[in-house]
Amino acid sequence: MIPPLSVLFGERDIKLMKYKRLSSLHYKQIVVLILGAVISLFMFFISQSLGDYVISKRHKSQDSAVNRLTKYQDSFEQYIHDNHLSVKNIRAISKWVKSHKYVYVTIYSGEEIIYESGFWNDSYSSYETTGSIMESTPQTERNIDFTDGTYSVSILDSSEIKWYNVVFYISWGFFFFFLFMIQILYNRRIIDRIVSLSREVSLIEQGDLEQPIHHKGNDEISLLAKNADNMRHSILTRYVSEKEAWDSNRELITSMSHDIRTPLTSLIGYLEILDTKGYHSDAQFHKYIRSCWNKALQLKNLSDQLFQYFLVFGKDTILMELELFDAKILLPQLLSEQIYDSNTQKYELRTEFSDVPCIIRVDVSYLKRLFDNLFSNVQKYADPDDPVEILVRREKDNLKIFITNSIRTDGMFKESTNIGLKTCKKIVEQMMGTFEISKIKNKFHVCTTVPIESTKE
Repeated sequence: MIPPLSVLFGERDIKLMKYKRLSSLHYKQIVVLILGAVISLFMFFISQSLGDYVISKRHKSQDSAVNRLTKYQDSFEQYIHDNHLSVKNIRAISKWVKSHKYVYVTIYSGEEIIYESGFWNDSYSSYETTGSIMESTPQTERNIDFTDGTYSVSILDSSEIKWYNVVFYISWGFFFFFLFMIQILYNRRIIDRIVSLSREVSLIEQGDLEQPIHHKGNDEISLLAKNADNMRHSILTRYVSEKEAWDSNRELITSMSHDIRTPLTSLIGYLEILDTKGYHSDAQFHKYIRSCWNKALQLKNLSDQLFQYFLVFGKDTILMELELFDAKILLPQLLSEQIYDSNTQKYELRTEFSDVPCIIRVDVSYLKRLFDNLFSNVQKYADPDDPVEILVRREKDNLKIFITNSIRTDGMFKESTNIGLKTCKKIVEQMMGTFEISKIKNKFHVCTTVPIESTKE
């Protein structure tokens, strides 16, 4: 049984999904079409009502109807008189009737209908209702002399039908005009948004990454603009990061070339003296040997710094060979060498290791480099008068290594670039752990967390 959407997503998420769906361009187009149709129908009925009102006031008024019928009668009588027509000249009479589109002519001889022809509206229903139509439609009746006698002529005027048709077509014109105009205005608004988005993207393409891409709403165009703006932010961030890396590389190369050249020049000088036996005593010989040793160590430290730098600012992923080890055995072995070197540097170390066996997945070589960097940092910046505390503790599914030292405040303190600590952070994160540093008053704290593997493995 499939659970309801409210269980899978929650009521709030469902409402948000429905809101986004209703705010899409597809639904907006339907809403605009319906709204346009409603407005257009309203304008259709307004124009119909207004046209009917004008026709009733101007065309169907009593005076206007009488004037039109009088003109028809005068015209018909004049036509009969000029052409000397008798009532039997049906073809000639029909010719006049056809020339006047919206009239209906009936010729009587007493109560008998002699002739009838002309425009007949289908709404008049059947031919038998002629009498009632005659009573409700503007008409006039006059005795006209034909060559064969005098007959009563009735003319019925239906010319208002022409104007009703005009109003009908004009009303439909208004309907389609407003319907199309609403659609055009809506589409124009959509096109303007697309053109504006295209213009802003073009500015970014030309290199103006500071140009923001404006977005509002929840439809597809807004989503596209938002994604484009996010892409702009990503490009800008990457550009700034690459520029900083480039500047750092340039500074590093300049600094390293100077730092390496100085001890290397001295080393070459000492080796040249030893090679040419330019020393005068064994004491001087050993002094030059010691100087070469110090310069070689200095070059090693510089190469280590260079390696750390490229480890931090190089590839995102470090190639590691992760293996399973018992932290209870591995960590004391790796830290013993660091503890010994620190003791020779006259630093007092206080250690506390967890006795609980736990399995961790690490790369031993990089873990050793991690401790090298941490204790190198201790020897450079820790106060030798205060002890350095090392605590290894298991907390739930994590193994935590705490290193705490006091910060030295004498003149031996050197400004740090923090490359060593950044290297440590990248190494630990590559092993799925965390690396955190903090400074509280004059204390410097480092916490390295490594996840503990399941014993089943």
